[in-house]
Amino acid sequence: MSQIVRALLRQKALLAFIAILLLYGAYVYWRSLQDYVSTDDAYVGAHVVSIAAQVAGPVAQVFVHDNRPVRTHQRLFEIDPHPYRIAVSAARALVQQRQALLANAQAISGRTQRMARHHFLSSQSSETAQATVKADRAALAAAQAALARARLNLSYCLVRAPTNGYLSNMRLRPGTYIQAGTPLFALIASREYWVTANFKETSLSRMALDDSAHISIDMYPDHRFRGKVVGISGGSGTAFSLLPPENATGNWVKVTQRVPVRVLILNPNPSWPLRIGTSADVTVFFRKARAH
Repeated sequence: MSQIVRALLRQKALLAFIAILLLYGAYVYWRSLQDYVSTDDAYVGAHVVSIAAQVAGPVAQVFVHDNRPVRTHQRLFEIDPHPYRIAVSAARALVQQRQALLANAQAISGRTQRMARHHFLSSQSSETAQATVKADRAALAAAQAALARARLNLSYCLVRAPTNGYLSNMRLRPGTYIQAGTPLFALIASREYWVTANFKETSLSRMALDDSAHISIDMYPDHRFRGKVVGISGGSGTAFSLLPPENATGNWVKVTQRVPVRVLILNPNPSWPLRIGTSADVTVFFRKARAH
């Protein structure tokens, strides 16, 4: 009988030990939730520059290829510059013409003023000559502005990369006629990457700017990126949709909303190139100063 009792006691002790372990594990898990929050609803983002020409014309040369890296000021493509060189020559000739007319008007005005002082001509003649000088001077300024504009348009024929990055959706070919201001392809800037993480609204009460974060990109599951919180949206994702939900109805059901949080990636690495729109897991660690 004593053996049965001892067996029962050992069984109860074992069950009690297991219960204690479970309670301790639950406590540790609960405590961990007080220090950080995670989500797998996150996506990589970066600044995307829409490349467009500032002048119209046929494409003469293309210097780059789709999905390739480019550097700041690297040549992308060139529009046929010949019409714009002709415009520069025409404006330069106009400037020379206006300079000659102004010089002639100034000479006539000088003679007219001298003759008017000796009463060989009326004061009206002197005033007319001076007005002609002013008009020719204004015409020269306009011609110089036209020359500056023509030179600027000529410089626009060669389109360069505004920043370091990767080209995307680049299908431009020589001979294609393009209009000024029409988006042609995208340049994904590689200077700065972030992750937009959509956290549940119930997870944001202790989150703040500059909280540190760990980021795991699905493309590179064995590599961890470091990050920090740089922005918390002022509304949920649905609040800015074209058709936000209408809750003033009789069949309204409360649904936990998600709020976009921008987490800057602090250590991007060319060995693990990032692609915008790819999935990620984000864990944000709350600062200890607010732990209580």
